[in-house]
Amino acid sequence: MSANTSSQVIQRYKNKVYKRIVADLPKDLVARWEEKLQADNIGKSEFIRNAIKSYLGEE
Repeated sequence: MSANTSSQVIQRYKNKVYKRIVADLPKDLVARWEEKLQADNIGKSEFIRNAIKSYLGEE
């Protein structure tokens, strides 16, 4: 039961701090993107976060 409680606490924190985004993209585009990310050792979240910051002029 404590593991379930811990999971609930983590989920409440994530819901409070983070906003989830979803995008439907062509499979071939995503496959090429994932290959490039892996080659460059960049995580998907990191890439998206950096792209948004760049778009907003924050770095």
